[in-house]
Amino acid sequence: MNTIEISYKKKIKNWNDLIKAAKNQFIQYEKVEGIDWGKYDFSIDCAEDQMKFKDMLQIRCIEELTEASIAFKEGEYEHFKEEISDVINFFLSAMIMIDYKLEEPILSNEDQSKLFFGYMDELDIHHYFYIIIEKIGYLCNLLKNRPWAQSNYLVSMIDFNERCEDLYKTFWDLISSLGFSKLSILEMFERKYEVNKWRMKTGY
Repeated sequence: MNTIEISYKKKIKNWNDLIKAAKNQFIQYEKVEGIDWGKYDFSIDCAEDQMKFKDMLQIRCIEELTEASIAFKEGEYEHFKEEISDVINFFLSAMIMIDYKLEEPILSNEDQSKLFFGYMDELDIHHYFYIIIEKIGYLCNLLKNRPWAQSNYLVSMIDFNERCEDLYKTFWDLISSLGFSKLSILEMFERKYEVNKWRMKTGY
């Protein structure tokens, strides 16, 4: 089951609906991974929690960026959209994990992603994606604690918040640069949300 095949009744109609669904999805997937998020005391100074946050951004999010890049190279627009929706999902999950204020991004009312997909080249995509990867690395570089290390370093929250804000803004600037609109983001997210619900229900 993928985002093209899934059938659903449209329920996500605005940004608040999307964030509510994203938080619910995050909690459900945490249960799959054996964590009751409602009782979990997350701390950005904790080595294990730093690794969880890094995993969401530096492994899962960047892996989906890589898959989106490959889909672009192969000229598969629908596949590209699905991978971008995965990027958005993991990015939002990381922000939810640290209880970041998820403000609605400024996006166009008109979707031009298919047009942009047609005239951009690989260098454009690599440029856009590398900017995000660099911002992710710059943020995560503040998280120095490792489960195997004996030293413990407190995170500078001033620097962390500044870099997080910069990453959040840059991320949605990227989405805008790819031509996606407010409505297309809602639709892409909801399609993936329904696919993920099906996967959890069926044990996929």
